[in-house]
Amino acid sequence: MEYIAQIEGDYYDGTNVKLRLMNPQPVIFPFRMESGESASGHIFVEDYFNSSTRIRRGMVYRQSDYKSWSVDRITPRPLSWVQTGPDMDKCPANVNDSYERGAAMELMPGDGVVLGKGTGESHWIVVLAEQVISYGFLVTLKSKTFFGVLPEPKPNAIPMKNRPDIINALNAVVEAAPMQAPQPVIDACRNAASHMISAMYPASNLNGKKDLAALISWLNTNGSRAQGAAAEIINLLHSRGKANAAAAHQTRPVSQRDADLAVSAIAFLLQDFDWAERTL
Repeated sequence: MEYIAQIEGDYYDGTNVKLRLMNPQPVIFPFRMESGESASGHIFVEDYFNSSTRIRRGMVYRQSDYKSWSVDRITPRPLSWVQTGPDMDKCPANVNDSYERGAAMELMPGDGVVLGKGTGESHWIVVLAEQVISYGFLVTLKSKTFFGVLPEPKPNAIPMKNRPDIINALNAVVEAAPMQAPQPVIDACRNAASHMISAMYPASNLNGKKDLAALISWLNTNGSRAQGAAAEIINLLHSRGKANAAAAHQTRPVSQRDADLAVSAIAFLLQDFDWAERTL
């Protein structure tokens, strides 16, 4: 079994035979299932984090009662004690907490989990949970939050039959915005706007085949001109990004600021549909 132990504020890892100082010190979060108690005795030790894709990857450990490492079995940092006297084979450094690889709960793709605690909690979805040879779980998580790219959605406010398509479309916007060229970001916004308007106003797209231009016309005809204007911005930017647009209309290439404007238009629609938390 492999362990992580906290000694005098530092973290060490190893087996029941020997611990070595972890350098650099790891990023460690309290870890629990969304449906579980607030304190579950598990931690998540991060190996990888990408804020653009909102992906975290790391090992899950569960709390252990094992604290039997002797002083000569702990790699010194050096520790703040002296090996003298009859107790030199013990560890006066005090193992505050120890954790062993593995998880008491069953982790499955799609499960909701929580990192952190109290006001510092964040919510994630299990993408992969792989059991490695040392009985531990290597877990890949995807954030449920949009990291400020868009307002946080209220999933229960989105029509149920359209919810998966809309959440997937919004995720595509959030993933494209920090790392893609302007045109793919605008394309993702156009797709999201089409899904959102069709779901909010089913009468606007009865056969599900209308493109965004037709949905904009319906909005303007039916008194939703602000929403129509937001969608029109996205649609016009999409047209500007086509290869022949500059020659046909003497327009400049789309820029990163144009992509940001398209994302802001999606944020406006989310809030105007009351599908997201209001932002100041």
